[in-house]
Amino acid sequence: MGYWPRALLDDRSLGRALRRCDSIVHLYYRRPSGRSLWEQLAGEVLANLLPTIRVLVAAQAANVRHVCFASTTTVYTPPARGVTESAPVGGAVSPYALVKLEQESWIRQWSNLNDRRAAILRLATVYGPGETVSRAIPNFIRAAVKGRTPTLDGHGREPFDLIHVGDVSEAFVRALSSHADGTFNIGTGAGHTPRELAELILRICGGDVTPAENHLVSERGGTICDVSRAASVLGFVATTPLAAGLEGEIEWFRGSRHRTRVPA
Repeated sequence: MGYWPRALLDDRSLGRALRRCDSIVHLYYRRPSGRSLWEQLAGEVLANLLPTIRVLVAAQAANVRHVCFASTTTVYTPPARGVTESAPVGGAVSPYALVKLEQESWIRQWSNLNDRRAAILRLATVYGPGETVSRAIPNFIRAAVKGRTPTLDGHGREPFDLIHVGDVSEAFVRALSSHADGTFNIGTGAGHTPRELAELILRICGGDVTPAENHLVSERGGTICDVSRAASVLGFVATTPLAAGLEGEIEWFRGSRHRTRVPA
């Protein structure tokens, strides 16, 4: 279950919907509107943690056997390289990451207490068609397709792992079809810098400008994970070449004049 329609907002309807389900794929996320750290944390709890607990309660009653949950590699403390699933977590102060860890914890409790299986997929930065949030790749593409200069945070030299949405879908299919149990890093295991991405996007778009640098903003590296467990247990390896994935997202942006930033 990724999107929860209005019909599932009450517990009775949710229970009926899950009655014939063998597995749940939990992709749901709602961005909180708070500005301060504490407002964002409260928003994450109300919008994401509590609904997850409600679904787990209903899943227990409906005898659902398996849950696949979309978590994030931001639960690791950056910058981190070659991180395995057993690495320490929780060092970051991000309300998003903290609540993802709480969701993971309650899903594991549900699994252990009910003797059922749960797969937690910690996703690297996901990109591809449909990406409208304000972050590096969509920001660079918006600038490039309009003939403007993409702007980097600092020098843009801190690498991070990114994975195409099509590969992420394949990882969930494999976890679901095998009723996988445990925690898995889902990425490519390779890092790319924002400068590399901006330059590649400009080449694909035919731009002849050089990315600008904004030294008023600090560079932020990301987690680059060891993805060998996903390969050995799920049989999953990301296969989408970076250039091909970016070309697809660029074409998606070019397909409409209304690819704008989603409000935070």
